[in-house]
Amino acid sequence: MDRKLLFTLLVFSFTLFIIYQVYSIISPFLAPLVLAGVIGISAFPLYTRVRDRLRGRDNAAAGFMTVVVAVVCVGPVVGLAFLLSQEAARLYAHLEILAAGDNYHLLENVKRHAFVAPWLDRLTPLLGGLQIDLKGTIVTLLKGATSLVASYSGGIARNVFGFLLKLIILVIALFFVFRDGDHFQRQFWSAVPLDVSRKELMIATVKRVLSAVIYGIFLTCIVQGIMGGIGFWIAGLPAPLLFGAVMAVCALIPIVGTALVWAPGAIYLLLQGKTVMGVFLLIWGAVAVGSIDNVIRPFFISGKARLSVLVIAVGILGGVVSFGFSGVLIGPVILALFIELFKVYRAEMFPGPGGHREM
Repeated sequence: MDRKLLFTLLVFSFTLFIIYQVYSIISPFLAPLVLAGVIGISAFPLYTRVRDRLRGRDNAAAGFMTVVVAVVCVGPVVGLAFLLSQEAARLYAHLEILAAGDNYHLLENVKRHAFVAPWLDRLTPLLGGLQIDLKGTIVTLLKGATSLVASYSGGIARNVFGFLLKLIILVIALFFVFRDGDHFQRQFWSAVPLDVSRKELMIATVKRVLSAVIYGIFLTCIVQGIMGGIGFWIAGLPAPLLFGAVMAVCALIPIVGTALVWAPGAIYLLLQGKTVMGVFLLIWGAVAVGSIDNVIRPFFISGKARLSVLVIAVGILGGVVSFGFSGVLIGPVILALFIELFKVYRAEMFPGPGGHREM
């Protein structure tokens, strides 16, 4: 084998090994680092103004912006986490009472319900022992839900130190993103073998997709979570803030989305005999929660990401599976960069009108 080729392969292999080790080191803190980068990119124009007002003093401007972001963004998140832990504890107590109950009032309400009773009368002769099975199912489901909430609450208590550590890393990283962001960006893109116009296109793509994800996906999910929590509060269900937050997360799931939360809540109300509130929650969930994203999301995404909703959804879900929570941001950006690189390849290899068509 040619010695030059062998040397090149060794250098390439060693480089890949180092990259893998670097990823292994930073992967436990990938979420706060990515979040710091996203916040820094989003707030960088404001940082530039502050730096100009402070006559170019980078450290002072970065410190000021870090404190402002910590107070405005991180503070409410910590408060919300505290409230969620309280609501989880209350929900645990509520489920524990239901699971330990001896009257199985849910089962009796099912048997007397105007919509369910006729079907039960027809099925009972065919399914002997249905009552026993139904009781066992209700108890099993309640105990499972109780265990889930208990593990969630215990996880919060066990992970307080880890949460605080990641919070500190986020704040420190944010300071350096503000102070050294321009320098890091220049150093990174100087190593990319593309002409200046292509590099500018890549930078614009990253900013555009991040903006679309933040203002399109996140804000839509937050609105859906708020609307869902309001519906739970009106219906008189326990822990509306907790379930609203869960709905905000479930809103990322295509098709079913928030229905994974509000539909069981509505069924629970119907089984308790609260037909009006159950029907209300079904209508509220389908119209005010489940359909609002179809109204809000196009305003945030259309013309901003320049990507189909399918690409963004696949990027988010695949990113979450691969990178955890930070994949919500990493996934769409990687797919967008891949598409732009493919356009560059197509334009270089197959020049002509077809090489410049938008995907």
